[in-house]
Amino acid sequence: MGINRIFQQLFLLLTGFLLMACSASDETPSPIHRYTLKVEATKGSEETMRTLTDDGSSLTASWLTTENVYVKKGGAWCSGSLQPQSDGVTAKLSGDITGQIINIGDDLTLQFPRQAIDYTGQLGTLADIAANFDYATATAKVTSVVGNQISADAVTFANQQAIVKFTLTDGTDALPVTSLTISTAGLKTTDTTTGDITITPASATNEIWAALSGVNGKITLTAISGGKTYTYTTAASKTFANGKYYAITVKMKNAMLSQPLTLEAIEDGNISFFNKSNGTVYFKRNDGEWIKLTEATINSVNAGTKISFYGTGISYSPGSEDSYISCTGQCYVYGNIMSLLGLEGFSTNTILTADDTFRALFKDNTHIQNHPTKDLLLPATTLTQYCYSSMFKGCTGLTRAPVLPAQKLRGGCYQYMFNGCTKLAYIKCLATNITATECLNNWVEGVKSSGTFVKASGMTDWGTGSNGIPSGWTIPE
Repeated sequence: MGINRIFQQLFLLLTGFLLMACSASDETPSPIHRYTLKVEATKGSEETMRTLTDDGSSLTASWLTTENVYVKKGGAWCSGSLQPQSDGVTAKLSGDITGQIINIGDDLTLQFPRQAIDYTGQLGTLADIAANFDYATATAKVTSVVGNQISADAVTFANQQAIVKFTLTDGTDALPVTSLTISTAGLKTTDTTTGDITITPASATNEIWAALSGVNGKITLTAISGGKTYTYTTAASKTFANGKYYAITVKMKNAMLSQPLTLEAIEDGNISFFNKSNGTVYFKRNDGEWIKLTEATINSVNAGTKISFYGTGISYSPGSEDSYISCTGQCYVYGNIMSLLGLEGFSTNTILTADDTFRALFKDNTHIQNHPTKDLLLPATTLTQYCYSSMFKGCTGLTRAPVLPAQKLRGGCYQYMFNGCTKLAYIKCLATNITATECLNNWVEGVKSSGTFVKASGMTDWGTGSNGIPSGWTIPE
């Protein structure tokens, strides 16, 4: 065999060997190792921790042997988990994990109750938070590796969220809600995303527990109660620090406080506002621009169209003539009547300043009805003489009265107010002083024969009949 032939064969043999070596190297999987990890772990000094118990001012916690703690090295989660070996604030965590090679000096991230942090889907109870949303982490430094047995320094877990107990009221009573949405800049929904968090309890309750992370700013709460929307926004920025417990009582406001007086057409027709005040009335269709009302009648209001009003008068019956609102087709009526006293600041205005403010405003309008979920609001707590006199007299379509929050009545303020409202079956009046002259004169004559009357707690001065609580009506305790 020639020398060139020998070299050629040696070259081919060497090339094949190298290719086989590279192929074997490429196909060799990364080494996977199984370890048993043991570490002493404390729940931490924070006031909001897992397995939570409320004593009214703080939350305490202890490990349960049923809990799982997950382990991550670098950016990769290990398979398996650790379990507390006993109940208590401090417990030894132990379990089998499978993953990368672990050496003395490595840092391991420990996390419970889940690998992925996700704050959505909360039910609003402390038990639900304890089981699913009270995320906490710790970093454990490996101190010993003997075979597959690993030990690490003792750790103290740090909570990744605040826990907030919201007690919701409408200012006077508990407000049971079927959902509560929490909105603020930077609110975390997961460990990588932000947005609103909606909590949906299993049944209506006015006590909502929330696990919140990343809260630092003005907070808006939006609640649904009885199909109606209530809101609250903090006056200033609020911080809920991770690892802290907050108990807050919140006075929610009916969202209709910010809604100008509105008539929503149920069927095609016209809506008229005959303005006798010394001010100007403006209206808008749906979300359009405000337009000065120069003709009393707004024509061609199709079913579903909303006509909203605001005005600049202080009394809509300043003399012998009354302003009045009428419609030729069936309409829902809702929103805040105070928009007729000025658009700026009407949502917080609770003071009437002129007599006869809204006297007879809807008198004999048989086409207005209560909206199923949107209230007509008369939020004034400071009244004037005859301010609501005959306001809804003859409104045979109304089934429930606007809530009347004023405690002290004035002369003639409610006289004939609901007279002739033959379908009216619900009134909530929180008056505690009804001594003013003729303040309740014939105010409920002709209402439905049975209904519900809600009065202020401890108020015992009510009579019955057309000048008091309608005869035959139920008074809840």
